[in-house]
Amino acid sequence: MPIARHLSLITLDGVKDLIERKVVFSCRYELVEVTGDGKPRYQCIYSVGDEELILVATKVQKHGPEVRKFAIWPGLVNHHNAYGDGKPVSIDLDVSKLDGDAVLGGSSGGQGRVH
Repeated sequence: MPIARHLSLITLDGVKDLIERKVVFSCRYELVEVTGDGKPRYQCIYSVGDEELILVATKVQKHGPEVRKFAIWPGLVNHHNAYGDGKPVSIDLDVSKLDGDAVLGGSSGGQGRVH
């Protein structure tokens, strides 16, 4: 389901730094997997200017940085409320119609999108 592309990395401390410095950013959530019991999990992508940064765990694992994955509740919702771009997220829970380019995130008008 993830889209193959090169992204820079950002940790939660990096996001906190963006917020403290009042850097303008946006964020979105991309579907990366559906668990065995049918629960979708998402990765968070921050956009700062033309750069896209994927949220990774602060502690580097044996095989390198690990992408943070969120279940919708409470993970994604709590993360967005604390470290999001301030825009509301609208979530379409019908994962059966996803085609691999699922994206959740704030947008102008306060609507998220899933396609």
